[in-house]
Amino acid sequence: MQDALKRFFDGDIWWSFKHNKLVMIAFVIAVLCVFASAFAPLVAPHNPFDLKTLNLLDAFTPPAWAANGKAQFLLGTDDQGRDVLSTIMHGSRVSLLVGICAVLLAMTIGITLGLISGYVGGSVDAFIMRVADIQLSFPAILIALLIDGIFKLLAPKLSAFLASAGLGTINQDNVSIAVLIFAIAASGWVQYARTVRGSTLVERNKEYVQAARVIGRRPLSIMFSHVLPNVLGPVLVLATLHVGTAIITEATLSFLGVGVPPTQPSLGTLIRIGNDFLFSGEWWITVFPGLALVILVLSINILGDWLRDALNPKLR
Repeated sequence: MQDALKRFFDGDIWWSFKHNKLVMIAFVIAVLCVFASAFAPLVAPHNPFDLKTLNLLDAFTPPAWAANGKAQFLLGTDDQGRDVLSTIMHGSRVSLLVGICAVLLAMTIGITLGLISGYVGGSVDAFIMRVADIQLSFPAILIALLIDGIFKLLAPKLSAFLASAGLGTINQDNVSIAVLIFAIAASGWVQYARTVRGSTLVERNKEYVQAARVIGRRPLSIMFSHVLPNVLGPVLVLATLHVGTAIITEATLSFLGVGVPPTQPSLGTLIRIGNDFLFSGEWWITVFPGLALVILVLSINILGDWLRDALNPKLR
């Protein structure tokens, strides 16, 4: 373990990181955002979902530095008297959860199909790539909307069927986040599959793969034990950039009202709520959640761009 850490701190990636001030700033911002969202119940000034602590007389309170502002509400309050800073922290939890889980699911699907497509080849490769080409012809937001709409159409029927069988019912609010994660992942797996396929086509003809075949290793073992570790570099870079895209997609869906339920608002939901009051003078209700979304995604994208360059041997 100590040897591995010593090699890392003596390597090119760490040298590139500590000599790039913009990347260091983006890393600190990303860590702070993740920490504030992960521990929101502990570090948030207020609990915006505790009805006992809300007071409608505090609604539309401007930020603390503005006229009529209150010190306990640093970024002001919304139409229900909830602290905007606290809602941003709690909303970021949902946005990051959906974004990270969607990327992990898309990676799992894309890497598996990409390995199979590149290693097996033939008609299997042609079928998987044609499905990928068809999906690329549709916008990601449209695919997510389609999957979400199908779920909402089938959920009442499935709930009624389960109730008749004595298995309970489906609470749409409880499964809507899972459906949203699947919808975003279903629209993003193609990039991983095409990237892994291209790398696998190169790796499958190398000597170590041929040696594994000679000693009798099974194709699945060769793909996941030998080929996969050698194609993960581009995938990790793609995943870092895809987290920001997934968060934006979730925010867009929530802004349109088809994302997470109102009981578990994300940054997109907060922006949509604040948009109703933007032109009536309560600008802080939508501006600050929007700014938090921009800062979070921008820091992640900067880290992704740096990681792409740091792992590229041609740029060293």
